[in-house]
Amino acid sequence: QDLRHTTFRGVLGARGDIDDTWRYDVSAQYAEVTMQNTYLNDMSITRIGRALDAVVDDRTQVDPVTGEAVPVNPETFGQAVCQSVVDMTDSECVPWNIFQAGAVTQDMIDYLVLPLFARGTTDQAVVSAYVQGSLGDYGLTLPTATSGVEVIFGIDWMDINLDFNPDQGFRSGDGAGQGGATLAVDDVGYRVTEYYVEAVVPLVEGARFVDSLALDLGYRYSDYSTGETADTFKIAGAWDIDHQLKIRASFNRAIRAAQLRELFLPQGFNLFDMDADPCGGPVAGGLTAQGRTLEECARTGVTAEQFGNIANSPAGQYNYLQGGNPQLQPEEADTWSAGIVYLPDFIADLTLSVDWYQIEVDGAIDNPNPEFVLNQCLDTGDAQFCEAIRRGAGNGSLWIGSDVDVSGRVSALNSNIGFFEVRGVDVAVDYSFDIADWGRVNLANMLGYIDSWKQQEVAGGPVQSCEGRWGGVCGQPTLEWKNNLRATWYTPWDLMLSANWRHIGEVDDISPAGADLGSRDYIDLAAVWDATEMLSVRAGVNNVFDRAPPVAGGNAGPSFFGNGNTFPSTYDALGRYWFLAVSAGMGRIR
Repeated sequence: QDLRHTTFRGVLGARGDIDDTWRYDVSAQYAEVTMQNTYLNDMSITRIGRALDAVVDDRTQVDPVTGEAVPVNPETFGQAVCQSVVDMTDSECVPWNIFQAGAVTQDMIDYLVLPLFARGTTDQAVVSAYVQGSLGDYGLTLPTATSGVEVIFGIDWMDINLDFNPDQGFRSGDGAGQGGATLAVDDVGYRVTEYYVEAVVPLVEGARFVDSLALDLGYRYSDYSTGETADTFKIAGAWDIDHQLKIRASFNRAIRAAQLRELFLPQGFNLFDMDADPCGGPVAGGLTAQGRTLEECARTGVTAEQFGNIANSPAGQYNYLQGGNPQLQPEEADTWSAGIVYLPDFIADLTLSVDWYQIEVDGAIDNPNPEFVLNQCLDTGDAQFCEAIRRGAGNGSLWIGSDVDVSGRVSALNSNIGFFEVRGVDVAVDYSFDIADWGRVNLANMLGYIDSWKQQEVAGGPVQSCEGRWGGVCGQPTLEWKNNLRATWYTPWDLMLSANWRHIGEVDDISPAGADLGSRDYIDLAAVWDATEMLSVRAGVNNVFDRAPPVAGGNAGPSFFGNGNTFPSTYDALGRYWFLAVSAGMGRIR
């Protein structure tokens, strides 16, 4: 696969003072990303079928001179040829010999290989403007404080568009390794206009046990061209008891609007991982190998004749119907947080902080997990799940074929599904000290712990605990523990050296396959040299000891969630990684 992204971004803005009280900031930007995707060495499903449909070439024709029967093609007469050559539907077909080791020729490969090409463009235009003022200049200051109220009034406007054009091979689903058709998204987009106001209100300053106490308030109204509107707000407080101790807390109502692909992705097949069809394979004692009865399987569309005769996918992959939903509403989140910051006098340049958080998301935008939908139908017979399942005509499978109209599949279109709730704690330690004439060292450690991650796939469905787990409805690994420790040495020679230790905790697989993922520790090294005032060189190596990622493997391989039987967004999938960068500036323009 040759996958290329080219990005352009331009920004123009101005900021300044209106008078001694009010300041302004206005900007406009345009950004565009173009994508070119060339998929190499896939094979054509159509040509595979034709190349395997081989017959002996016994075609003859009458010689107009001698009147005798002679071969139509003397070079192939008596040998294997494609039926499509005989019936003249595909004269280029080359028969594929899969029955003899070493018999596959380059001509066979050249006929079967199907290169695929897709191109896409995303563009975004943003206009922002705000004014900021100090209302203390008008006397708006509380009697218990010395600083006045600070406010911001602003407006944001954004226009975002997507155009995705795959070639006919992608669109038809003819690629044998694609799992279904990759459909076009034809120049879709939306606009949003947002108005907001924010304020910082000093409540108390300079009192005993209260160096400062302030409220941070904000409100934003969003109006989408899709017809949706949303309100978000925040209430936060910061209490500096003295110069050593600070307490902070906040509540936020946040939203996330649907992405363009979540809204407008055409419906088509994709693949999801499942060890085996619960209703697949032979039957013993009235039960499948997965322990399911005919009564349960009939809820998914299995007939008595199909029960016990449904083939399992040898790849452990099954069809699900994916697609966008223009009616998606923004998902909403309520976030609570509270923390404490301590800068002890008895240890200079040491900062300790502990923060607790809880996040609840309702109406999360996602597609239901297909295996979850299937199992809920089997367990409950609930129509909302069973109506999403269609068994393949005749064979009863959920994986044979890629025709959306007739092949078996589980429907899992984008929707505002259930909710998830996360609780956790972050602990940060930052300490700096001098080493005589050798410069200064900074040690910074960040520990993250997720106490609870509860997820509900659909409203009214069961709640799954996902902390320290992956697979099934949990999807990507949810790390219960992670830690990042960085040591940085600022030398007196315009050279900065750093070493970083990353720890990723172990994760358990909730599926029957039990593909648990072990913990990983990585060491990274980096250096930055400021050669001149206008030239900087940065170099380093990540994952110094070339630690391999944990592999899910087998039928538990996360093709639905990850890539290459692991999770590149969580682990270093490519091993040791070297980098070198040079930054050059023009200096101050006079």
